[in-house]
Amino acid sequence: MYVEINYQRRYEDFRKDGKMRLGAILKAFEVAGSRHSDTVGDNILSDTKEGKAWIMTDWFVEIDQFPMVSQEIKIRTWVEPIKQILFSNRDFEVEADGKVCVRCVGRYVIVDLSTNRPQKIGPEFADQYKPEDRQAIAMDKPPRLVTPEAFTNEVAINVRRSDIDYNDHVHNLTYLDYAFEALPHEVYKNYDFKGFRVTYKQAVKPHEELVCKYAFVENKHVCCIFDKAGELKTQIEFY
Repeated sequence: MYVEINYQRRYEDFRKDGKMRLGAILKAFEVAGSRHSDTVGDNILSDTKEGKAWIMTDWFVEIDQFPMVSQEIKIRTWVEPIKQILFSNRDFEVEADGKVCVRCVGRYVIVDLSTNRPQKIGPEFADQYKPEDRQAIAMDKPPRLVTPEAFTNEVAINVRRSDIDYNDHVHNLTYLDYAFEALPHEVYKNYDFKGFRVTYKQAVKPHEELVCKYAFVENKHVCCIFDKAGELKTQIEFY
């Protein structure tokens, strides 16, 4: 089952040069995915009350061209057939003026909130979501994540109350904002990335003390978010 939504333009979602912000692209994906869940009767807030939650583990995004504020933008989403019983891949495409310009694969798990452990995804998933055997990005196995050994910049991050979502941890889109704080100014000001990856290792809870560290490694701008004990929480790579 494909679900398509028309993006409702908000000028705060675009940069001065008219290009859509990376955070706005992910937000549009999130809205499309929620629309799909609502369509099939999978209510996310009800799931949380019942002690389970869909948790994002990775975003993989490829950008052919940034959507522009002047364009008509549509977001398309679907889920892939389950190949591993603990993971579900949801795919996305951004279409601007009729041309696909951004592709994405998001990886999710269902977590039992009482044990904080992933649950198996049952056959009812396929009955609900009607998967499509197509990938937005050809990827059978995610590339191995390599964390830099040394960094050239770091920024302390204060977790705000407004960063916390209905699962009582920092909302997954907020980590992108944290990473932007650590990017060198010239990189952030003029970014024209061809893609990026976000991998969530551990959820950040309210009142945690964080530091975001930056390194440029193998032509990638790598931002790693650590807690005060040095545990990696999230790694974001822009390229």
